[in-house]
This record gives sequence, C-alpha cells and structure tokens, in this order.
Amino acid sequence: MLAQDAGQRTMEKVTRLAEAKGIPVLRGPVASELGAGLGRPAVQAVGVTDRALARGLTADG
Repeated sequence: MLAQDAGQRTMEKVTRLAEAKGIPVLRGPVASELGAGLGRPAVQAVGVTDRALARGLTADG
C-alpha cells in the first residue's frame, strides 16, 4: 500500500518490485495517517503479509 503523498522514487520502486512479484499496489491515505494507523511516524509504503487482510483490502466493495 502506497501513501497518497508518497514520493515519486518511492512510488516507482514499490511499483516495480510489486509488479515483478505479481503483487497489487493499492493507494492508501496520506503518509501521516498511514503511519498513525501503525503507531509510527509518517510511512510512505506498507507491505501486507497477512493473506486474509490482503484479500479484504483488494476486494471490490
């Protein structure tokens, strides 16, 4: 998941690596909100390893 305000280099790198592995890239909230949801400072990108959570995030609805 990429923050809405992620930097260009971060977006390019994460997208390139994810595409190479066949992993979808989702856009999330801004970095400060993404980090706050994790109890951290601003975060530009987060990998989701829990399969059920990933399915829920990518489900249409």
